Amino acid sequence: MTTFISIVALVLAAAALGYAWKLNRELDTARERLDRYNRSLFNADEAIRNLRRDLDDTQVQARVEMLRRTGEARFLPGTTVREATLLHPQAQQVLAGFHLGGCNSCAVDGDDTLAALCRDRGVDTAVLLTNLNRLLESAGAPSTHAVTSAPEKTPNIVLHLEM
Repeated sequence: MTTFISIVALVLAAAALGYAWKLNRELDTARERLDRYNRSLFNADEAIRNLRRDLDDTQVQARVEMLRRTGEARFLPGTTVREATLLHPQAQQVLAGFHLGGCNSCAVDGDDTLAALCRDRGVDTAVLLTNLNRLLESAGAPSTHAVTSAPEKTPNIVLHLEM
């Protein structure tokens, strides 16, 4: 009788081991499927981010083009840095002259407005806008007054080395 019970216990243990192996295989399959879904979600998220960036760029380009075609192209306090650089190719140089972008310590976000940058950096908004708008005047009809260059960009740190 004890031999019979031992054999039944051995068979049940083998069946339990086989069932555990089967469950482990199913778990591995589920993990692989989950990894595949996660990769797909990551790729979709990346594609959505790229599409949003492209949409933002297209909207800014359309807004700037509309301003140019209507003849209302002006730098205003609400103009973003991205719009400013699209409005005139030398706008980045003028901004760099005021330490509003152009180097690592002057990094700005393309979606920041000129007014917000001036407020944050202590720059007179009227002076910046005057210099930027003179770029547009010089690009279009000849202006009666000469374009004044932006303040000269100076380094933030001056090192005096003794040798």
